[in-house]
Amino acid sequence: MSVRLSTPIGILDEHPEWSARLIAELQHRRLPFEKIDHSNHAFDPRARVPRYSVIVNRTSPSSHRRGHGAVLFYAEALLAHWEGLGVPVINPVRAYRFEKSKALQIGLFERLGVHYPRTIIVNHRDQVLKASGELRFPLLVKPNVGGSGALIERFDSRAELEARNATLDFGPDGTALVQEYVESEEDAIVRIEVMDDRYLYAIRIVRTASDFNLCPADICRVPESPPSADLGACPVEAKPGLSVMRDEAPPAVVEQARALARAASIDVGGIEYLVGRTDGRVYFYDVNATSNFVANAPAVLGFDPFPRFADYIVRVATGTGGIR
Repeated sequence: MSVRLSTPIGILDEHPEWSARLIAELQHRRLPFEKIDHSNHAFDPRARVPRYSVIVNRTSPSSHRRGHGAVLFYAEALLAHWEGLGVPVINPVRAYRFEKSKALQIGLFERLGVHYPRTIIVNHRDQVLKASGELRFPLLVKPNVGGSGALIERFDSRAELEARNATLDFGPDGTALVQEYVESEEDAIVRIEVMDDRYLYAIRIVRTASDFNLCPADICRVPESPPSADLGACPVEAKPGLSVMRDEAPPAVVEQARALARAASIDVGGIEYLVGRTDGRVYFYDVNATSNFVANAPAVLGFDPFPRFADYIVRVATGTGGIR
């Protein structure tokens, strides 16, 4: 069934590649769209006529690692402007605030009563040393505004932390998390993808203990070839030591992930957790409102999520579903 939109779909994304597969799907359907690069952008608050049928917000905290640091705070005003005009936004400004603040995510975990690694939020290097007295080593120091594992550092002892404390980089907003490092079973984490309050899929990522860049769109790039008969494995060579496979998260954990997404107003995104090696408990540690899905999804998952994503965008744009 063909769909006609009187105004284009707006895709808010400063990354040169991350929306390519979504755009290809929209082009295949001959849907009007505009990719909005807000790393070099302006808007007039007096412009009161909506230009878009829907905004797909794909703003990532990692923009500051690509020389687009102004995006981090500009995006809030831009999204609020569109929302004020009544334009439906997939992953609205509230979701984006959780996306770019790990401190807010920790507060969300606490309020919803899910397990997470013991954490103290700080805004000064002196507070890192004080916090370490209340926590168990190894520790991680994470910038509040992250993205692709940027600037995360691990410390195995108090002496190591004291030696390197003066060089810590808290990132763009001067806030950081001091967090107990939880060893995961088999060095694995699981990312649950949700869309429109529904469980879409889960992937299991096995990585080295020192690798914190777990973007599934980056770590599972494979040559263009027919899907493998083994849909459970990712034949990736691009990042040695990392592997991706489809996983089935326990139903109770899926429900917790969905609850987290709802509470953060995330329409499409990923919730990440690990299982502690020593205690077998589930620990949530990251909330993502930018979902690139896993690369070469048909080989890893057995299906392509982007047609479903496009279906959802159309439902929101036409007012036939989606957006709580």
